[in-house]
Amino acid sequence: MLSPSKSNTFMFFLMLSIVVLSELLGFALLLSGNVNVPGWFGLVLAQVVLIGVPCGIYLLMHRKKIRDILPMRKLGGKNVAMVFFMSVAIFPVAFFLNVVTTLIFGNPMQETMEAIRHESGFILMLILFPILPSIFEEVALRGIVFSGFTKVKIFTAALINGLFFGILHQNFNQFSYAFVLGFIMCYMMYYTKSIWAPVLCHFVINLTGVLLQYVITRFVDLNAMEEAAQVIESPLPEWVETLIALGVFALFAIIAMGIFIGIYIKFKKHNLQRNEADGIVTDTYAQAIAEGETKPEAFTWGFWGALVIGILWMILLQMVMRR
Repeated sequence: MLSPSKSNTFMFFLMLSIVVLSELLGFALLLSGNVNVPGWFGLVLAQVVLIGVPCGIYLLMHRKKIRDILPMRKLGGKNVAMVFFMSVAIFPVAFFLNVVTTLIFGNPMQETMEAIRHESGFILMLILFPILPSIFEEVALRGIVFSGFTKVKIFTAALINGLFFGILHQNFNQFSYAFVLGFIMCYMMYYTKSIWAPVLCHFVINLTGVLLQYVITRFVDLNAMEEAAQVIESPLPEWVETLIALGVFALFAIIAMGIFIGIYIKFKKHNLQRNEADGIVTDTYAQAIAEGETKPEAFTWGFWGALVIGILWMILLQMVMRR
């Protein structure tokens, strides 16, 4: 039987394997003297080996329940359109969180993306960033982990899933917006009863990020802008300029959030009606309580273990990055 305990335990061992295998790989590269591996290799390794292999093992162990773990119900054209536009609308919110946390923690992923773009070009970026994470990370989080929380309140399930999605990214910068996006994608999964909804959302958000970076690096001369800024002295202190820029980003994020909420209300209504017409129970938690089932414990040792490992690992990596 799928349960929060099994899902949390899976996440605990997933985070533990990521930490251990990352250290072993780093040690092996150090011994071989080949520490300058291509950036794309590290990303492929992280998705396919560190995440994909544990997911594959779990799915093999529960192959009789794979349809419960990875429900692949067709979304329908209306859902595809609404998920797409919700994903585009929520991007400015994620971008704002990214900008704020970059000022505090730096942005290691930005550096990785730029390195891959210079090493291998734009096409490889399209494969690595939008496609691989939207498959492997969604199978792990909205598939394996979320499948154990069907009899838990959706808010609690989404909160835990968002936290797990945040620590899976292994740095405080990405944790901020990954937590929010993971929380939202759980609701998409909850109402559509299909893993294709979060897969599509994840793909669109990552693709938007890649395209935005490509446009900026391709058509905007950042060096010229920096030189112009040095020539034209602003009468405002630097911290005031930063606050003004953040205010502009925040305004865009608020407007975009309003658009997202408007689409989400229609999305929720559409899928409640769709589920009822197909005889599918949307609120499986309420159904379980009505049938007299015991409420499962959501915050098991696996949850706390995975969270502690993830946070400690992010702190360690942050300290290394600061050196």
